[in-house]
Amino acid sequence: MERELVTEEQLLAFLNKELAKYEDSESYRFDSIGYRLVEPDPEGCNWSTPQLRGSGVPLEPIVPIAERIVGEARRRYNLR
Repeated sequence: MERELVTEEQLLAFLNKELAKYEDSESYRFDSIGYRLVEPDPEGCNWSTPQLRGSGVPLEPIVPIAERIVGEARRRYNLR
C-alpha cells in the first residue's frame, strides 16, 4: 500500500482525532512527531514515534491505544 504524503500538522491532527474517539482520552494528546527519518524504516515509514503527553495523568492507561493509533498511521502516512 502506498502511503499518503502529509505535513507534520496533518499527521498530528489525524493522531489526535483518532485518540479523541476513545473514552477517557481527553487528558492525552500527541504533541509532536519524534523526527523525520533520513531513510524510511524497513516497513517504508519515514517518521519516528510521536510524543504522547498526559495532562497531570499517568500515560500507562492510554499507551496500548496510542500504540494502535500510531501503528495504523505509520502504515498509512509519510511526511512530505
